[in-house]
Amino acid sequence: MATFRAMVRFLVQFIRLSIRARRWPDDGLFLRAVYRACLRREPDEGGRRHYVAALESKRMSRWDVWRAVVHSEEHAQVGHLPVHPLDAIHRARMGMVQRWLPSTRVIVDLGGAATGRPEGALLAMGYPHRPESILIVDPLCASGPEPHVALTTREGVRVSHLCRSMADPLPLADESVDLVFCGESIEHVTEVEAEAVCREAFRICRPGGWFCLDTPNAALTRLQSPDALIHPEHKKEYHVSELRDLVARCGFEVVEVRGLCPMPESLARGEFCFDELVLGSGLPAEPETCYVVFLKAVKAAPACADASHST
Repeated sequence: MATFRAMVRFLVQFIRLSIRARRWPDDGLFLRAVYRACLRREPDEGGRRHYVAALESKRMSRWDVWRAVVHSEEHAQVGHLPVHPLDAIHRARMGMVQRWLPSTRVIVDLGGAATGRPEGALLAMGYPHRPESILIVDPLCASGPEPHVALTTREGVRVSHLCRSMADPLPLADESVDLVFCGESIEHVTEVEAEAVCREAFRICRPGGWFCLDTPNAALTRLQSPDALIHPEHKKEYHVSELRDLVARCGFEVVEVRGLCPMPESLARGEFCFDELVLGSGLPAEPETCYVVFLKAVKAAPACADASHST
């Protein structure tokens, strides 16, 4: 319903701005209408540059821009709060995908299958960049046991699927991938398997390549469910320090740890509050106080062979 109301407001703004300009609306005018309707303000300079450049380069269509703004954390805070905690988490994670993941050419998405979306969860959640290829590794993929090119998106991204556990070795060459993304997936394998996942990610990442993942924060999931993991398919829920240590132990340099859906009051009281999860879904906070933890790590490039020699 909130999205429908935003669409109606957009159409009103779009018509008004077009009449005042007395011309066919260009990308800048379209963006003003979207911002006014969804965020009730004019575009900021950074947002304007980002979206206009994406539209001009054809990396995003106008529909893509509309979806990115209407599903943004800010829109969720402007009188359109999601009514279910899962909606709050999903919207916060969409903002994470759209703003925190790096722009790369070759991506492996671990656990990235999406029901009804053959392009996979990463693109469905609004990843704003234009990679050359994405390999989705997930036992829920519909393809066979070997990589299969399922589609090429209209933006030219080749999406293929590999139907297997992400804990299995991957049929990819060493240092052949720019980004390994593990979105809400590492908790679905055991601790031993998780270390194998991270070491395999390190093997296939190029020097300078990225390993990014997000997962529920055990500090809060234990408040939510003291006697069991929050999902029957979960094998391990991580504290922030455990996640950082796991990734660093496998060779990566952790460069950034952030949080989504802060719940400091729940932690302070020792009592899980779903309303706090929803109301705080778009606010920045320390990762230790957040329901979801995002970690970004890099495979450092090897030092030059002569760097250790004195001159």
